[in-house]
Amino acid sequence: MGAQCSLQCSQWFPVQISIDTRDRLPSTGNMIPRFGLGTWLSEGKGEAYNAVTIALRNGYRLIDTAALYNNEEDVGRAIKESKIPRNEIYVVTKLDPEEHNNPVKALKVSLRKLGLEYVDLYLIHSPKGKQVLNAWNALIKAKEKGLAKDIGVSNFGVEQLEKLRQSGCSEMPAVNQIELHLWNQQNETIKYLKENKIAVMGYCPLGRLKRLNSSSLVDDVAKKCNLTVPQLAIRWSVQKGYITIPKSSNENRIKENSNIFGKCIIPKHMMEELEKVDEGFEASNSVKSMNIPWEDVK
Repeated sequence: MGAQCSLQCSQWFPVQISIDTRDRLPSTGNMIPRFGLGTWLSEGKGEAYNAVTIALRNGYRLIDTAALYNNEEDVGRAIKESKIPRNEIYVVTKLDPEEHNNPVKALKVSLRKLGLEYVDLYLIHSPKGKQVLNAWNALIKAKEKGLAKDIGVSNFGVEQLEKLRQSGCSEMPAVNQIELHLWNQQNETIKYLKENKIAVMGYCPLGRLKRLNSSSLVDDVAKKCNLTVPQLAIRWSVQKGYITIPKSSNENRIKENSNIFGKCIIPKHMMEELEKVDEGFEASNSVKSMNIPWEDVK
């Protein structure tokens, strides 16, 4: 077992972290890897299978997929053929927004495609699927049935989460997966998540490569830390304590993205300097779902 830590830790980590680092989810106590592979846009024609196979060979132990990605079968095949014990691989999948009326059935379909008896984390992919209260209560039942070890949400904003809390549901999300990177640091949302013991999982840690060359400050810090700019962006995220899932299907990039451990820790003063890079840049359209009024999604 690698290094362990609570996701309620401070804003910066002065200790070494590794690809094996696992954190304890604040609300449930279950362990989750700090670092993993995203498979968005890795379609199910072998691309996702190859990416997951390469990632697992290089030490990745968290794999993120979704019903909408149309690659669950390939992800499941790569996991099975890896021969790595099931309890060592953390699998995340998500509810199709079109299936909010029957999440348990949808999860069973995902499990069949993945070839698994359970997933470690099942997320409502987006509030834009509406019927959020119905969907969330169904996820609680799915967890009680043993179909998911933990449950959470993705692309939820502060108002949506607070209204969910006020609804009196028996359990709040263990995780909120959101777009999160140097150029969109989501400070208001992060503050709410920490205060309510909801772990932060960030997708698009590279901002879909659209801002990598936009800041001389980022270039300077990367050079001083002996990292490429993409590596710096990922290192910033994991050093903040965020569960981070860079997406790639390219073997060299999958290896480069994980080669941020055992290198220079970004010093505290540089972490503080990097706060200046935040410009609220939205790399994906999904992030806009965080601002849909509760009355339109409940």
